[in-house]
Amino acid sequence: MRLPNICRTSVKTRVNYLSLISHMARIDNKLDKNEVELLEKMIGNFGLNEKHKERIIKTQDYNDAQIEAIFNEIKSKKLHYSFFLDLIAMAVVDGVIMDEEKIMLGQIVKLIGIPRDDFHNIINFAHSTLGMDVNILIDPMYSYVINSFFDWVHQKNVKIFSQTTLAIDDKIDAYLKNKL
Repeated sequence: MRLPNICRTSVKTRVNYLSLISHMARIDNKLDKNEVELLEKMIGNFGLNEKHKERIIKTQDYNDAQIEAIFNEIKSKKLHYSFFLDLIAMAVVDGVIMDEEKIMLGQIVKLIGIPRDDFHNIINFAHSTLGMDVNILIDPMYSYVINSFFDWVHQKNVKIFSQTTLAIDDKIDAYLKNKL
């Protein structure tokens, strides 16, 4: 399956998208090394320059109405599922989803309209990708969770872009995208 390229969307949309991802990263009032690395990787993958990077990484406070407005722009461009998966990747990059991150994820879940069971399956998928190693036989439990995620993607016609973070590790990310 050939995944669409997010770089075909406007710079403004990509900057807003990543600014909300950055907001999620610092929602616990800190930006750790893993979050900065993932954010910088996303900025590069989105084809953005240093000027945009400064704006994205800069501390910004968003109220619920601003988050909803930016999200609605993202949704109008059919980027909402990729955005949600990138939010989850940012939330799990440090190994644990903090309460503040859960609240923001819950807000986005409501805006997308993802049922609770699907939300938990997506979270389980994200956690499963943290423990994967493509060089060894994949644990059957991980395989089940990953296959459930792929089933969800196909049943719901979820649009995922080539820049969407399915796994923090680049090899695992490429392996999963190849399976789509």
